[in-house]
Amino acid sequence: MLTAKLNFKRKFSMTTQLLMSVCLSACLIKQALAVFTYTDLVDTPRRLTLQIGSSQFGTVNTVSFNVRGESLTNNTPIVGNPSDSAWTQPTSPANGILFRVTSQIPTSLANTLQTVKFTVDSPLGLSCQNGSGCGSTIIPFNTISWVAYQRDSSGLDMNDGVFAGGTTQTLLDLSTENAGLKIENTLVFYYANDIIYPAGQYTGRVIYTASLP
Repeated sequence: MLTAKLNFKRKFSMTTQLLMSVCLSACLIKQALAVFTYTDLVDTPRRLTLQIGSSQFGTVNTVSFNVRGESLTNNTPIVGNPSDSAWTQPTSPANGILFRVTSQIPTSLANTLQTVKFTVDSPLGLSCQNGSGCGSTIIPFNTISWVAYQRDSSGLDMNDGVFAGGTTQTLLDLSTENAGLKIENTLVFYYANDIIYPAGQYTGRVIYTASLP
């Protein structure tokens, strides 16, 4: 899993980070299945889990987009390549990253509305790395999108989307009574590649948060 933090003050909150990297070069040189289910009431306190990528604790997983040669000018979207630590085995399709949110609600909270929210922050864009030749150029995060695979007929799991390039972009907001939730999909990320930026290496970080207020 990516870096995670649990906040016990006013709400349960799990935060994860995903590092995005775009490399622009001037040279010419068993499947994860969709899950949307209700979890039974439990005899333990409320619980919330969030996983983006691998379950290895303390690792900021990465997705890289390599734009080289003819790809620089043909406006073809570039599929993201997850790092070894981010790639979740087994996944389908290739280059997929597992997305999973699970909430558990105790019997003491029966007949009360429980809302699971899932948001992402992507405010700063992808900045040119010192010494890579692209100066002070920043690539906005709205150039990166994702496709959610293995969606089921409920219509309540993860949808396709694009980073808004701001804070608190809501991806899910679901409420239940007398049950928790489990949502699981495989995400594949894409870089739009529709604008020519200076050659170099760019990096940026997005932060996902799941909360159970």
